[in-house]
Amino acid sequence: MQSKSDSGWAVWLRRVAGAGLAVVALVLAWSHGMLYVEGGSMRPALYPGDLIVYTRVAAEPQQGDLTVFAHDGDLVVHRVVGVEPDGSLRMRGDANAAADVEPVDRNDVRGVVVAVVPAGRVACSLVSAAE
Repeated sequence: MQSKSDSGWAVWLRRVAGAGLAVVALVLAWSHGMLYVEGGSMRPALYPGDLIVYTRVAAEPQQGDLTVFAHDGDLVVHRVVGVEPDGSLRMRGDANAAADVEPVDRNDVRGVVVAVVPAGRVACSLVSAAE
């Protein structure tokens, strides 16, 4: 006897859902990026091991935004703490006492953080609880 999950309708529905998810994944891959946090300069907002999602499209960082930017061949996430008269951005890691020495040119901005998966924070909490 054929199960309900093997009926033509269910198979068709699974295929349509799978195709829809594939399209959503492609759009998100084009419009968003993901980064794994490695350093501790953004504690307590971000922990090493956290995963961030950032928008690549129409990224116009404002003061206070967590912003992804290119610096010496790497991608860095710091908070915008000011805008210079020439339009460049003054950045600072939350755990740092002072702003970064060099402002960031807007052309070096790759996106603005829109979501954080706190995997690193959870790991740190578990390790602390075990000690």
